[in-house]
Order: sequence, then C-alpha cells, then structure tokens
Amino acid sequence: MPESRSARTGPRGTRREERRQATIDEIKRLAREQLIANGYGGLSLRALARDMRMSSPAIFRYFPTQADLITALCVDAYTDLADTIDRTHDHTADASPHTRMRSIFATIRQWALANPADFALIYGTPIPGYHAPESATGPAAGRIMAAIIETYLHALAADAATPDEFEPPDPVELAGLGARLLEPRKSALTSLTPAAAAAAHNAWAAVLGFIISELWGNLPRLITNTDGLFDVHLRTILRGMGFRPETTERGQQPFEPEDIGPRPRFRLD
Repeated sequence: MPESRSARTGPRGTRREERRQATIDEIKRLAREQLIANGYGGLSLRALARDMRMSSPAIFRYFPTQADLITALCVDAYTDLADTIDRTHDHTADASPHTRMRSIFATIRQWALANPADFALIYGTPIPGYHAPESATGPAAGRIMAAIIETYLHALAADAATPDEFEPPDPVELAGLGARLLEPRKSALTSLTPAAAAAAHNAWAAVLGFIISELWGNLPRLITNTDGLFDVHLRTILRGMGFRPETTERGQQPFEPEDIGPRPRFRLD
C-alpha cells in the first residue's frame, strides 16, 4: 500500500525543522565566538554568513537583523543562568534558609566567572542602539529575580530573617518592568512587602556590583583573594537582608554546583 501524501511529507517537514534549528544553533555558536574574540563591535551577520558558507540574504532568513540575533543570545544566557540557579535550589532543598539564599548568590557569581561573555551580554554595558524586547527576554530574566525573591520569602516565613528593621525611608514598590517580570510567579509572591522588596533588590544590586568589579574593574588588582572578599561581602549582604547574625557567621559554606563551567557552545576550539 503506497504511503499517503501526509505520511510522506510529515517526516520531511520534521527534518526541515531539525535542519533549521541546527543552522540557528550553529549561527548562535559562531556569534558567541565573535563576541568572545572581538566584543560587540565584532558581531556581524555578514561575517557569520561567510563563516557559515551562506549568502547574506540566506542568513537573514534566520535572523533578519543583528538585534534579532542579540536577542536570541540574551534569551539563551538568561535561560542558562536561571537553569543553573534552579539546580542549586533543588540541591539545597533541605538546607537552612540562610544557606539556600547564600548558595544562590554564590552560584550566580560562579556562573558569571565561568561565562563572562554571557554575563556581559545580559548585565554588562548596554549595546549601543540595542534594546532587548521585554516580550522575548522577560520570561527568562524574570526567573532569576523570582528565584531570589521566593527564596527570601521562604526565609522570612521561617523566621530566619526580618527585613522590617531595614525599612527604607520611602516605600520601595516594584516598578512596571519589575512587576511584569515577576507576573508569572505572582501567586507565590503575595507576601512581598515593600521592606522585603527593598532588601531583595538591594542584595541583588550588591551581588551584581561585586561581580562587575571583579570581571572588569580593578578589584583583582587591589586584592589577592577575591573569593575570601566575596565571602565577607555575602555575609554583609545577608545581614542587610535581615538574616539573624548567628546564621551569617563564617564556616557555613554555600552550595556551589560542581558542574558550573563555560557553556559548551561558548568554548573555542
């Protein structure tokens, strides 16, 4: 019995989709290599087309503009960091609230040090003329902040931290972007008070500031032990979040996933 037309065309359609996805992945891999080697100024669709042995019009069928390619790279970076945080969250499910919170911040730093080009893409100096579309990058970016806030709220619920004494002079509310990024997790964040929002976002800014100073500032030239300084920095941050002093003393090591390293597609052969 001869195959039906739908049966014959179905597999071919799937193969076409697989080939298209493979091409997209290859374009992004080469684009990351360009970013590592040359920075944002070296990212060129025409150069990528040449490396792919494609015509320029052909590559534009996959990424019509350079902005579309950058957006895809941003989504991948946010997603990889969020997935890494989730693994830490799972591994520390039975740990103390302090250890879970500290481990998430330590994981973010480890990921950034292992993947500086990814980190620069999503948290570094803005790319001139590029504005990440919230609809594309928002869901993955929101997962990162949601993980921090949810872990903090669990600590508050367990009475392991009290942010009230750090109440800002004026209430800190989520702005439009912050509210939209966290919208998918809204039901889990109903207990987020202005004081808790202020403490969580202040901690996040402090972690990012340390990482940026470590990657692109003078910090490694000023001291020899950035790991030790980050440990002190984390204890200061946790106290600022209202964690009990007895839970922020040294000796309680955060969990750091052993598999954090350069993303495979970022390695240069």
